[in-house]
Amino acid sequence: MRTRINIAKVLISTVLTVVLCACGGQPSPKGQPQQQAETASAQTEKPKTKTASPKGTKKAAKPKKVRLTEDNVVEELTKYGRENPERRVKIVTSKGTMVVELYENTPLHRANFIHLIKEHYYDGTEFYRVINNFMIQGGDTDGYERRAVKEKIGKYTLPAEFREGNIHKRGALSMVREYENNPEKRSSPFEFFIVQGTTYTDGELNGTEFNYNVKIGPEARAVYKSVGGCAYLDGQHTVFGEVVEGLEVIDKIAAVKTDNGDWPLEAVTIKMEIVK
Repeated sequence: MRTRINIAKVLISTVLTVVLCACGGQPSPKGQPQQQAETASAQTEKPKTKTASPKGTKKAAKPKKVRLTEDNVVEELTKYGRENPERRVKIVTSKGTMVVELYENTPLHRANFIHLIKEHYYDGTEFYRVINNFMIQGGDTDGYERRAVKEKIGKYTLPAEFREGNIHKRGALSMVREYENNPEKRSSPFEFFIVQGTTYTDGELNGTEFNYNVKIGPEARAVYKSVGGCAYLDGQHTVFGEVVEGLEVIDKIAAVKTDNGDWPLEAVTIKMEIVK
């Protein structure tokens, strides 16, 4: 809240000390331009004062945040992954809570996801593309402030991390990617999807192999026939985790009514927490 003080109308002979109390970091209203949010924040900032430290002690310096780019993404996320080994994430939505286990064999995608969660990037985003019997896609909103947050984190993509056994079964956590001008199938760093999918017959799996030029091994076949998923996405998107609790929440979100662009008619909001 901005407080305006008309100094011209105040005539006081004594010295007046004004103490401004900074407001807590509340998220900007949806759609608010970042410039307005920055201006409000600047006007409520506490005045800087020097505090004497005990003799012989120094305040620990906060680690400088590095903006990620195509050139430094592998080095920085490799380092970040070593320092932040967490693998369990709680995805709290307006339709229920899911717990996701991130894979160790996709270290860059795991580190990136943990990094974004710790930066609170996903809090306040939505599942913005929902297709029943296919998948639920999230990690973004249409607000201007989200674009500014992305810009601060960096402009980059993630190298594909395709691994045998990481398949698009029901509950798989996978990353969105551009299809045009992306021969290496690099992932978008921000937007993800969770597979709902359907079960397959042997004939359908044979057709998928032929039509999409994918190889579906015996173990994957058994999973797709019993659990279900989207087999044709294998080798196209990087799977880097899976839902281990709350699979029913996927169905609840996938059942939400949508418009012609697959955008839910009711907001399905997201908040993420590190479990361990």
